[in-house]
Amino acid sequence: MQYKKGDRVKHPKKPDWGIGQVLADSTGGTIRIFFTHAGEKTMSLDFVQPEKLSGDAASSPILDQLNLTAQTTRDAKGKVLCTNCGAPTQFGETANPKRYQLGWCEPCFKHSQRTFKDETTGETRYIDEFRTIDGIKSRYGPH
Repeated sequence: MQYKKGDRVKHPKKPDWGIGQVLADSTGGTIRIFFTHAGEKTMSLDFVQPEKLSGDAASSPILDQLNLTAQTTRDAKGKVLCTNCGAPTQFGETANPKRYQLGWCEPCFKHSQRTFKDETTGETRYIDEFRTIDGIKSRYGPH
């Protein structure tokens, strides 16, 4: 069965999880669902087929308020996608919080992993933070 982003479902064996909303189209045999009483779950469709809901059974004030635009983009395996190039990232929250927060993959950081002190703000930054879709800025100035 195929699931589309926004479909309302419930887990057939976990009714206490409440109603769920599909966060992304099902791909690669997995599905990401946000349940009202259990939070976000990634499940294999080989082991469970969530039941689609419609009408009154699908109504949920909690899910109606769910802001899907704030969700981090993930691939079929649940890895966060690089905000710079779209490839899966290799950094976890515990490995390097700053790079995880930036959401970039390893190749995007390979250009340079040095840090420098920003003269304007006094912050220590990764040079990598200035990489853009159009390429790496070679000069770091206020503009």
